[in-house]
Amino acid sequence: MTALDHDAIAWMRSDHATILARSETTDVSLDQRRRLVAGGVLERVVDGAYAFAGVARNELARCAALCSSRQHLVVAGPTAGRLWDLRRSPRDGLVHVIAPPASHPCREPWVRAYRTALIHGDEVVARPDGIRLTSPPRTVVDLTRYVDAIVLASVIEHALSRQMCTIATLHRTANRLATPGRPWVRRFLAVLAQRHPGAAAQSAAELVVFQALELRGVRGLQRQARVDLPGYGAAVFDIADPNVRWAVEIDLHPEHRTLEGRASDILRDDGADALGWRVRRVSELELTPGRFAATIDALHTSWRRRHRDVDALRAAGRWPA
Repeated sequence: MTALDHDAIAWMRSDHATILARSETTDVSLDQRRRLVAGGVLERVVDGAYAFAGVARNELARCAALCSSRQHLVVAGPTAGRLWDLRRSPRDGLVHVIAPPASHPCREPWVRAYRTALIHGDEVVARPDGIRLTSPPRTVVDLTRYVDAIVLASVIEHALSRQMCTIATLHRTANRLATPGRPWVRRFLAVLAQRHPGAAAQSAAELVVFQALELRGVRGLQRQARVDLPGYGAAVFDIADPNVRWAVEIDLHPEHRTLEGRASDILRDDGADALGWRVRRVSELELTPGRFAATIDALHTSWRRRHRDVDALRAAGRWPA
């Protein structure tokens, strides 16, 4: 058995235990590699890239091996979505990459290559661990090929809420790809065009409830409506109709079920009540498939009743200007 030199070990530490068969950075000869493989120290990940035996072949290790051994590949699609931690990115166990046209980048069954020359320099991000992946805007646009319109809308909101991109960068990226041979880009632009203007939804549930209410004819809604509440301070309602001071809070986060969380919600609701707001809280149970329709019905009824009450107060001159 032969030992790895200091540079080789340092490379493997920074690149998810991956080492190349040939590299200017690490001095590992062919004979060394053969001895290390025969001795059970190294195992092949892909042709040209090896890793310590016994190290889990997780997604990061596979991405690092591909990018280190094949300089023309860029991790993309669902894999890039997962690396960027974009919600609802498909978890298919595959490593999706963009490869040059007519190339055969890898024969591993866990690799899926999308061949195109249409990728700009600002659409590629190089990570310190050697992984190259598509930028957030390019990743969001590319995910159109793998998810339906509802999931895509949620991904767009998530990326916007995390300030990973803007509406302008999404438009620019999509327009670069909008050729006759890519009808999925037109689907992306259609979903983007249907997006309600304003702040990004903070959760997929918020987006689904918002869209369902609009389909029921509820108008004047805003997402992430900011209000200063007495005794509480600055608050942001998930969904609100400021014209009649009616709001919906989607309580999915576990903190709402803690003593501190419930106390904060009560203080917040008291502040809202002091300003004449009507707040309707929606629990995770109310959003389950068997109860979702009834929940939207109840919210719709609550909104209509609120409008009637406010109209009566306005007619009596008792509604604040």
